[in-house]
Amino acid sequence: MKTSILLSAFLIGTASSATVSISSLDDLGVPSETINTLGFMPTYAGRSLDGVTAVHTKDATFAVSIDFNAGVNANNGVIWESGGATIGSTLSYNQAAATVSVHHSTNAGLALGVVTHQLTLAQVAGGNLEVVWAYDASEIDFELFVDGVSSGTTVDTTEVARTQNNWSGGNGAGLGVFGGNFAAGNGGNGNLLSIANLEDTAAINLVTGLRFWAGTDAQFVAVPEPSSIILLGFASLLAMRRRR
Repeated sequence: MKTSILLSAFLIGTASSATVSISSLDDLGVPSETINTLGFMPTYAGRSLDGVTAVHTKDATFAVSIDFNAGVNANNGVIWESGGATIGSTLSYNQAAATVSVHHSTNAGLALGVVTHQLTLAQVAGGNLEVVWAYDASEIDFELFVDGVSSGTTVDTTEVARTQNNWSGGNGAGLGVFGGNFAAGNGGNGNLLSIANLEDTAAINLVTGLRFWAGTDAQFVAVPEPSSIILLGFASLLAMRRRR
């Protein structure tokens, strides 16, 4: 179960969890890897990076800054993808529906998890948005964040439950392009429908690029104001006195 550790860290000074609670990406420090060019990439499967071995089976956090364009293209344009329809993950943008989705396939492609964020008109028209997708290896799911707000986790849409904690298979990866032979899609070894390169439906900020933190499952939480912490401590003190 995912739990927030930020408040407890404030109160007791220490915290230990595979999940890292953050208020901004700056809290994660320097990424394990940054990609500043669109195009094909090697698979993440079996890679060792930043001291993390077999990164495709471990916690992971990815982030890109994207300027979404309004339009009528009904294809699922690839923002990022790795692996394939049997084991793989895809972050895509459907321009016509104005939706951003993470698809995660596992169990030989028979299990599929999907989470979708519906962009508002303001988000589409407002320039760059920070999009973060974080994988929890213990839960076998991705959580999607848009500008620091959770859109939820990948929910099973097939009868077969996800039991393999891989988020990337052996096929190649891609940033802004369809990198492999298949992309995580619709279960039953099914490719993502109407998949295409991102093209002009959105623009990835290549100055900040694709940032990847290996072995880290980041969760955004609101940082309590100092006054709130004081009030919480005062309320706890009153509660203890009333129990006496």
